[in-house]
Amino acid sequence: MIKIILPLVFLLSACGKPIEERHEQRYQNTLLPGVAEETLLGMKVYKNFNLLPLTGSVQHQNKFWSGNSWPLIKGAINFRWNSPGKETIGYLSPSQREVFSMPTERLKILSPSEKYDLYMGRYDYPLKYDVEWIARQGTMDWEGLCHGWAGASLNHAEPIPRVMVNPDGLKIPFGSSDIKALLSYAYSRVIIKDEEILGKRCKSMNNIDENCDNDLTALSFHALLANRLGLRGKSFIADLDRYKEVWNHPIIAYEAKVIRMDSKGSGKVGIIRTTFEYLDVIEKNSWDLAVPSSLSSTMTVEYELTLDHEGNITGSKWLTRERPDFLWVIPEVEEFDGYMKNVRDLIK
Repeated sequence: MIKIILPLVFLLSACGKPIEERHEQRYQNTLLPGVAEETLLGMKVYKNFNLLPLTGSVQHQNKFWSGNSWPLIKGAINFRWNSPGKETIGYLSPSQREVFSMPTERLKILSPSEKYDLYMGRYDYPLKYDVEWIARQGTMDWEGLCHGWAGASLNHAEPIPRVMVNPDGLKIPFGSSDIKALLSYAYSRVIIKDEEILGKRCKSMNNIDENCDNDLTALSFHALLANRLGLRGKSFIADLDRYKEVWNHPIIAYEAKVIRMDSKGSGKVGIIRTTFEYLDVIEKNSWDLAVPSSLSSTMTVEYELTLDHEGNITGSKWLTRERPDFLWVIPEVEEFDGYMKNVRDLIK
């Protein structure tokens, strides 16, 4: 249902306490030097296991809404979700003359892409035709825009319905799901740099392919989870399918438990079981705000962490086969490029 189709290279209150200035020196010698985690976070990354919280959750409860993944085989954002016919691909759009004679209720059934084209004063529907070309590339039911949904949900409050006026005075009604769709599409077009991703996408269809075993280490996963979500209350996005399919979801809470901690040489080896909660996609679209606004699921992973004599994490090994494939973050987009530049008008 979810696939990165464009370049990615193309609730809760915080449980973990933020780092206070007076405690900065306590953490100073526990930094992970020169690793990808620090670039990804845009902040210092700490590796001392004893100083990292075992629980954490997101701040800013007005964000993190569930949304549709806009599957390609259903037309992506060309899907007329509010229409009785549920048109997907290949339908005709109304002419300029027709739209000015259409009542509001008929305008409501148009697709998110059609409405945006009308808002831009483009009665030749360039976005709709671009999306149709993309949608026709999809062949699997998991291919869609959830990377865009995850990025939009991470950074914006759930959109409310709006009526927008185009350059010719046409009033165009946008439902909440219309705006979610357009935000998802706009975020799907943002290029994420290599250094903003931990791990690599495994494209194997074979669930026993060992070539996909070591791209995202348990050390990196635990460091990002505890530093970003535990210490700062900030979410990140994870692909939760290790193989060919890509399922991107914002991580919104976690709880780690030490199952066993054994001495080994001058350090220790610990077995950690971590359950994390992630935001889920939904199939149902709505004109008004969704009730509930978010749905979530959980995944449990186990891994081994190696600690030195000071408690710093120096190594790791995954113990569970099912685990995240790669992790990434995307900051709020202040201005979208090109034709999508006016999407931000819909959330002002």
